[in-house]
Amino acid sequence: MIRCSILFLLLCTATIFSQDTIPRYWIGFTNKINTNYTLNNPLDYLSERAILRREKQAILLDSSDLPVSQLYVQAVLAAGNFELWATSKWMNGIIVKTQDTLALDSIVNFTFVESLDRLKANLKSSVDNKFDQEFSSKSTILSIENTPYFPFGLTYMQHHLHGSDVVQNLGFNGQGKHIAILDAGFKKVDQTPALEHLFNENRILSTYDFVRKESSVYEDHYHGEAVLSIIAGYDPEYYIGSATKASFHLLISEDVFSETITEEYYWVVAAEYADSAGVDIINTSLGYTTFDDSTTNHSYSDMNGHTTIAARGLNIAASKGVLCVTSAGNSGANSWKYISTPADADLGLTVGAVDSNGLRAPFSSQGPSFDGDIKPNVMSVGWNTYYIPPGSSFADQGNGTSFSAPMMTGMVAALWEAMPELSNFELIHLLEEYSHLYGQPDSLMGYGIPNIHQLLLDNSNYEELFSTTKILNVYPNPFTEELIVLYKSDSDKEIQIKMHSISGKIFHNRGLNVKKGINKLRIFQANELALGIYLITVDNEVIKAIKSK
Repeated sequence: MIRCSILFLLLCTATIFSQDTIPRYWIGFTNKINTNYTLNNPLDYLSERAILRREKQAILLDSSDLPVSQLYVQAVLAAGNFELWATSKWMNGIIVKTQDTLALDSIVNFTFVESLDRLKANLKSSVDNKFDQEFSSKSTILSIENTPYFPFGLTYMQHHLHGSDVVQNLGFNGQGKHIAILDAGFKKVDQTPALEHLFNENRILSTYDFVRKESSVYEDHYHGEAVLSIIAGYDPEYYIGSATKASFHLLISEDVFSETITEEYYWVVAAEYADSAGVDIINTSLGYTTFDDSTTNHSYSDMNGHTTIAARGLNIAASKGVLCVTSAGNSGANSWKYISTPADADLGLTVGAVDSNGLRAPFSSQGPSFDGDIKPNVMSVGWNTYYIPPGSSFADQGNGTSFSAPMMTGMVAALWEAMPELSNFELIHLLEEYSHLYGQPDSLMGYGIPNIHQLLLDNSNYEELFSTTKILNVYPNPFTEELIVLYKSDSDKEIQIKMHSISGKIFHNRGLNVKKGINKLRIFQANELALGIYLITVDNEVIKAIKSK
């Protein structure tokens, strides 16, 4: 698509929601003895896809898969003026919304109640917008008629850093992989042209807002839409995401009006839903350190990979075979400086931010985790990353590990499509092994920047990966007025392109400068040619095309 200019879209739009200040409480149960479900009938609480994922990775069902006891839930709800807000089978408890403190005092005496914790107080949030720092404050003027980096356009460099452009051009773009995005909202996803293919092909599998308990997510915060565009955006020659053929569950777990530990519980509940639905990958471009109620703040010592609610939840999701990709955080240049949670989780893939040249972003949160694990695990482009703003036809650039995580999520989907025999942990290990700092990981960049093309070359059996053919395609064929040649070059150079008849008469013969990668070459004014067969020669390779009409 030809674009002559771009207008910056202001993302800080007014919201139509008001803050809900009624407190939330966590009520933990001692056991699941009275649950109505059994491990022998998993289809009662897990999808076939979730069960197949476990079987494929030799993961046994256990008590954490069983829903909580409804007898316990009903007993709590009958004890006072409580609204059930969420249920967590992994943490074995419920979240209730209530101001009935007398009833709360009474249920702590129930024999099956293990814990009672206040999660969200009547505090006005000091956080006006938790994501503003991640977006560019300047407009970008772009003029693109053609690009040699077909079909990536603007996004070529952020893919090329990893060899992701080559992997996608080999045909691996996440097809068949299900991704859950846990975020703050997905504003105008249904009105963004570069995401239209997801709806046309029925690849938005579900939507749900676990904060407000509703299925509608397209009127909420813009952050998740930007994340989705980095993975799935598709506008050939202008913008390509990192896994354009994947399918998605769009789930809200973040309350943008406050910063409370409740959101970690929401995250776990959403992750449970994603697991039950059978997702392969969870993308989390969120993180938690301190809260509006300072008495619930995390310390760096909590970032040990298995203490916080979010880290515990992520580890359980990973133990079910889900590959969890998490942003490291944007605190690298401030006093906290360390990763947030669930980026600290032992079993997750934590992603820091670099620019498209591989330079570390100063804001990218540092490791290690408190117990010494290498964090971040890997790095991807989160500094001046191209994304599509809500409802816009034009790309912009933004900063944040919120953007490097979805870049990596898409690459994970592409690799897993190509190598479906791998487990989630085997794939994480390969990504680390094929990163440029694997021999000497550090606290700033972990194992470094993965080369996913080399990873695929060394660990797959696809003969087409080693093809030396340079002319990849000629279309439309037959043609009438215009002919497109897709040419793969191994370097920046000048090539000679010729078009001639079977008898040898030359109609086009000229030199063109091409870039390393796939170049889209147009042959114009073909309407004057006679009907028949023509040969296209690019350097020493020849392909046949037929002129019709």
